[in-house]
Amino acid sequence: MLDPRKMTDSDISRIQLPEGELLNILEDLGALAWRRYSRRIAHTWNGRELIETPGGQPRVAFRFEKEDDATMKRLEAAVSSYEGFERWLLIAHVREPLPGTNWMICLERSGLHNRLAANANLPVWQYLERTNPGYLDLIFEDFNGLTAHVKACLNLHRL
Repeated sequence: MLDPRKMTDSDISRIQLPEGELLNILEDLGALAWRRYSRRIAHTWNGRELIETPGGQPRVAFRFEKEDDATMKRLEAAVSSYEGFERWLLIAHVREPLPGTNWMICLERSGLHNRLAANANLPVWQYLERTNPGYLDLIFEDFNGLTAHVKACLNLHRL
């Protein structure tokens, strides 16, 4: 845990949960204008109180303040070269007519999982646990492996 008296502005903005660590690594590449990530445990309102439920599939979404083609090529090479349990993708979403591109790193099969869960009228986490118990734990561990791989490929040793 960081000592609050010794924290810098960049320390304060760092995500403390492991599923957000990849965004911290990306922030080391360049300032992010926007970022989101899926939590392993979500806090959901059930009508009376906040309860903890499993989150969705691991993923991060982000936009750099100043995007650099060379950095994006390095990042894409790092993500695509990971050999884990699942395949992971770096997907671009051009925000026409707005400036910048939103990027997402997610499971290659996340769209399929979402459609199958919707067809079963279940949240994706519940569908995955019913059809493949333990899979969510496995893919979150794989996402941690992807995060370490990306960090090593980009030669970032700050963390």
